[in-house]
Amino acid sequence: MTKKLKTVTTINGKFVKRGDDKISVFDNSLLYAEGLFETFLAVENEIVFLKEHLNRLYKGAKVMGLKIPVDKSTLQEWMLKTVDKHPDRIKKLRLTLTSGEAARWVGVQGQQQVILSASPHTMPTKPFRLHVSEFRVDQNSVFRRIKTLSYAIHAVALSQAKKMKCDDALLLNEKNHVAEVTSANIFWLSQGKIYTPPIDAGCLEGITRSLVFKISKKLKLPIIEKNCTLKTLLKADEIFISSSLKLVIPVSEILFENKLHKLPRGKVSQQIRSEFAKLLHLP
Repeated sequence: MTKKLKTVTTINGKFVKRGDDKISVFDNSLLYAEGLFETFLAVENEIVFLKEHLNRLYKGAKVMGLKIPVDKSTLQEWMLKTVDKHPDRIKKLRLTLTSGEAARWVGVQGQQQVILSASPHTMPTKPFRLHVSEFRVDQNSVFRRIKTLSYAIHAVALSQAKKMKCDDALLLNEKNHVAEVTSANIFWLSQGKIYTPPIDAGCLEGITRSLVFKISKKLKLPIIEKNCTLKTLLKADEIFISSSLKLVIPVSEILFENKLHKLPRGKVSQQIRSEFAKLLHLP
């Protein structure tokens, strides 16, 4: 039996085998979480929303003062050859930009590393159960707008959600307003209108989130950005989440303080998800 290929990895454009996929233990991405990442969906070796993801990467690099070691066309070449090497039809591509090994505190900039890994991906189809995390995100931080390697809150919140047999965690901000899910943006319906937290609530400006706005407008269901408390969210007529690797998934239950709140199944999330499927030629 042929062993299924799990992951294809390149570092600075060069393929590396499992075990050889290493960077320095003194890289500042490890020591100080100084770096960026993007996660892409690839279908039939086409990287979905490539331009939009790269724009966010370069925006993040500017905020953090990081230099991407190659031009954009070379970076795209590296991405495409990594994806092409993996045989699956649907896969995810993770791009990690490290800040490099350097004496950071004397102002020396190290050599950044570009790590790309393509791996199998199964699109989720079942509604999600969310656990409300005890952690809060800082809605005022500029780093909430970019994808830095500093994801400790999200990682621990997700781990705790999994222990509670939930699919993901819902994060509130320091004002106790709904911000996002650890790996997705969140939307809700009330009285025939769609709502989502504004960017200044502390949510990531998701690539898929932007497209949900466009698709909703096409369906004559414009979205209103509005702050929302958990109490209000739990009264919603329908809730769904969006991300590059999920597209659009309904939320069926929210677990808060050991009480499970069941949510109505609506049609809007399915309408929007169907539009994504047509756009990306998915079943």
